Amino acid sequence: MDTDQILLGFLLSGPKSGYKIKNITGKLMMAYNLSLNQIYPALRKLESTGLVRKEVVFQTGKPNKHVYSITENGGKEFLKALTSPPVPVDYQLDFLTRAFFFRFLSPEEVIGQFDSEISSLDEQLEDLSHMKDDAERQADENGQFIYGTIVSLLEMLRDVYSAELDKRRKPRKG
Repeated sequence: MDTDQILLGFLLSGPKSGYKIKNITGKLMMAYNLSLNQIYPALRKLESTGLVRKEVVFQTGKPNKHVYSITENGGKEFLKALTSPPVPVDYQLDFLTRAFFFRFLSPEEVIGQFDSEISSLDEQLEDLSHMKDDAERQADENGQFIYGTIVSLLEMLRDVYSAELDKRRKPRKG
């Protein structure tokens, strides 16, 4: 799903400001990160195409709040996107892209790159482990599925990279 579709999905459950959407995505969406620099231009575009409408809430002593709600056409567009055929997996993992060019590094530098990537994955898994109780307690079955899938994916990458690192550390017979 692209940013527009994600925003429509969040608005399907009720009106929200861009800031509120950012807060929700920061807590719930481990698989897709949205910044305010992505959210507000997308909301303006969705408004210009009639998929959302904006209400300005006047506030005293602070900037006016813009609250967005989904239109009937926006709801139809979102449900169409939600039930569309699957999109092939995007294999653009930065480490794998860099690995293509490891031939320009010394074997020691390559080992260092693997060590760094494995450490990064371990840190991410550690961060996710702190969220496990919240995911089990607060997330619905879909959120729990997303959490478990991301943890499994990171564990799989770490294990594959570790196995490759072990191979590269062994002296080559020649």
